[in-house]
Amino acid sequence: MNLMARLSNCNERFVLVISIDGMANSYLHDPYVRMPTLRRIIREGVSAAGMESVFPTATWAIHASMVTGTYPRKQGVLGNWVIDRPNRRVGEHFADRTWNKTEVLRRETWYDAAKRMGWTTASICWPVTRGAETIDFNIPEFFEQELFDTCCTASLWKELKAAGLPVECYGDWSKDHARGPMQDWLTTEIAKYLIDRHSPNLIQMHYLLPDSMQHDYGVRSKEAYWSLEYVDERIGEVLKALDEKGILHQTDVFIVSDHGFVNTAKTFYPNRLFKQKGWLNTGAKDSQVIAVSNGGSGYVYVLENEPARKAQLIDEVRRVLAESEGVGRLFEREDFPSLGLPAEGELDDHSPDFAFEAELDCFVHFDYNGDSDHRGDGIVEYTTKFKGMHGYLPQHEQLKAVFTAAGPSIRSGLTLPEIRIVDIAPTIARLLRTELADTDGCALDDIWKEELKLGIIGAVCQQA
Repeated sequence: MNLMARLSNCNERFVLVISIDGMANSYLHDPYVRMPTLRRIIREGVSAAGMESVFPTATWAIHASMVTGTYPRKQGVLGNWVIDRPNRRVGEHFADRTWNKTEVLRRETWYDAAKRMGWTTASICWPVTRGAETIDFNIPEFFEQELFDTCCTASLWKELKAAGLPVECYGDWSKDHARGPMQDWLTTEIAKYLIDRHSPNLIQMHYLLPDSMQHDYGVRSKEAYWSLEYVDERIGEVLKALDEKGILHQTDVFIVSDHGFVNTAKTFYPNRLFKQKGWLNTGAKDSQVIAVSNGGSGYVYVLENEPARKAQLIDEVRRVLAESEGVGRLFEREDFPSLGLPAEGELDDHSPDFAFEAELDCFVHFDYNGDSDHRGDGIVEYTTKFKGMHGYLPQHEQLKAVFTAAGPSIRSGLTLPEIRIVDIAPTIARLLRTELADTDGCALDDIWKEELKLGIIGAVCQQA
């Protein structure tokens, strides 16, 4: 069977997508970064000069945009945290705590499309996948062991326990940055198990350690460099497992990241400001105005229902935010579409009245007391629990993400100009011989080998 025929048979085709949380594109050009596996992928395949993420550059919003090829305005996940207006509560996309995937993600994903095309699918530690019915082997990204025990694919969870993998530790290892290496090790071991026992056509997996180390120790810290090398070793193990199974030569591999990082030196407390103004009480239920953080940015919700009073409050909130130290840029509803956020009348259950980007050295803390080490009443404190942060506008060079790919369908030695994170899903859909509807991104058709390009693109056109 020739290459084109084999790559037309879904049983002969495999895709591996690995997301490295927090790896800035600039690390690819840093001589202190030791990532031989990733550099081999770049050498043998393609990479991009940079990749623009989405606003806010927060993990759950980004991964939802990554898998759908759409900005938050369309896909529905606006950040790690939002206010759920109908229930007047903080809604946590973070750690998939509040909602199932089907309750919030409004567009078809690449793994939905893979299942539609007859592929078997697996997902390990990937955000916004709780309850995803199109994932055959699913371990979402959780922080609580109870969610791991009750929401992962039951048959797989039982298999992993029987195989001696310590899945009962996944929650503790996920919550504790110091044990992050163990979490990423376990993610790797599960991927190796799946490859050996089930060989799913599509595997997506998510490594967290570089994100954790940069939050705790900062950008280009010794810990950050070590974490990148550690993850690179784990990726090497996954590729070795594919090789030992005899399917590496049939696997298109995408290694990407979601965002970069900046170093932080101060903390902005918008809810302290609102509390001082008398607008915020103990939580969303009893407050007129409340903010949630997405790291280096925040959303502000005016929860007053009486129209005249709400209009007055919006004017007052606009003024105090515009005058506040810590706020770099302030955005209102008319600005939202240009940010990829919902326009007026769209996603009103979760959409804020204001969004703001903090100053680039500033972390947004949405508590009004502060953490246990930094309680006070200052609107801006010149200390921070995090040494590094993301969440800011994606156009900053420090926030640009990584895109690399290699495999039987992909050219060698090509460097693309800067791309967008929403371009990944339409590109992977090409490998599935289908397309995703109404994407904001475009398929990166320059990456395909010339002898395969017509077959890959033509198969999609025939489906249409």
